[in-house]
Amino acid sequence: MLNPTDNEIAPTDGLFPIRHVCAETGINPVTLRAWERRYGLIRPRRTPKGHRLYSSEDIAHIRRILALLAEGVAVSQVGRLLQHAAPQAGKNGRDPGSPREARTPDDQRTVVPGGLAPHVADPLSEALLEATRALSTEQLERTYARLVVRHGWEGIHERAFLETYNALREEARHDPTAEARLGVFASWALASLTEQLRSALLLCDGAPSPCVVLGTGHRRIGGMLVLLASARRGLRLLPLQDIISAPALEALTGRLGSPAIVIHIPARVVHDHDVERLRRLLTEDGVPAYLSGNGAADLAGLTTPRPLITLPTRPLEAAETLRRQLLDPLAP
Repeated sequence: MLNPTDNEIAPTDGLFPIRHVCAETGINPVTLRAWERRYGLIRPRRTPKGHRLYSSEDIAHIRRILALLAEGVAVSQVGRLLQHAAPQAGKNGRDPGSPREARTPDDQRTVVPGGLAPHVADPLSEALLEATRALSTEQLERTYARLVVRHGWEGIHERAFLETYNALREEARHDPTAEARLGVFASWALASLTEQLRSALLLCDGAPSPCVVLGTGHRRIGGMLVLLASARRGLRLLPLQDIISAPALEALTGRLGSPAIVIHIPARVVHDHDVERLRRLLTEDGVPAYLSGNGAADLAGLTTPRPLITLPTRPLEAAETLRRQLLDPLAP
C-alpha cells in the first residue's frame, strides 16, 4: 500500500500538507520549519514517509504566532506568551483559536472567523498608505504582515496593495515627499515580493515557463505580483532579468519543456530598444506567449506564427487565467 505524500493528503481528511498551510497563512515553508525545529512553536504530525501534516488547530496557532510577530514580539518570546495566554483564555471562556472580534483599520468592528476578515479595500489601502508616511520599510513590513494575518494574502493583494501603489504614483507627480514615499514603498515591495516568490517557487511542480518583467524600479511591481500570484497557485515560472534572443529562448523552452512564455509589459517602458527586441522575439515561431500588464495591448496585434494571448490587466486575475490555461487546460 502506498504511503501518502504531501500532495495526496486531502483537506477533507482534516490534515493539511505544508503547501496548503503556506498558501492559507502567507508564511514561507523555511520559516515554518524553523519555528518547529529551533523554537518548538508548532508540532505537526508526520506521514510514514516523514511529510508534515497540519490540523486546523495548527493553522489557527500559526496565525496567532504571526499576529504576535506583527506586533513586534520577538520570535524567541512567542512561545512563552502563548503558554501564558492559554490559561487566561480558558478563564475568559474563549478558546484562543475561536473566532475573534478585530478592528479594521478604519476602526469598524468585524467578526473574523478563524482570524481572517472579508476584504475591505479602502481601509486596507489607507493602512498601507499611512505606513508609508513614516518613510520606514520596517513599519511597512509590520503593517503588511498584520493585514495579511487578518485579511488573507488574496484580500490584501486583490486591490489594496495595488491601490496603495497607484495612489503613491499619482501623488508623486506633484509632491516630492510623496515621490520619496513611493521610493520607499517600491524598495520594500520589490524586496518582499522577491522573498515570497523564492519560497513559493519551491512548492511548484512541473516544467517552468520563462517570464520576463519589463521596466525598472517601481514599474516592476505589477510584474512581480503576477509572478508571485502564479507561483502561489502552483504555476512554476522562471523569472528572467532581461529579454533574450529568439534562438536563446527557443533553446531554453525546448530544454525545459516549457509550455509557454510570459511577458509583463507596464504601461510605460523606459527603453524603446527593449520594445523592439521584444517585437523581434515575439514574431519568431515558438511556444505560446502570454502578455500581461497595461502595455500588453500594444503588442497583442503583432502578426506572428506564435500564439499570443493577452491576460487580464489585474495581476491576480492574470495569474488565475494562466493557472487555468497552463495547469487545467481541459477544465471548462
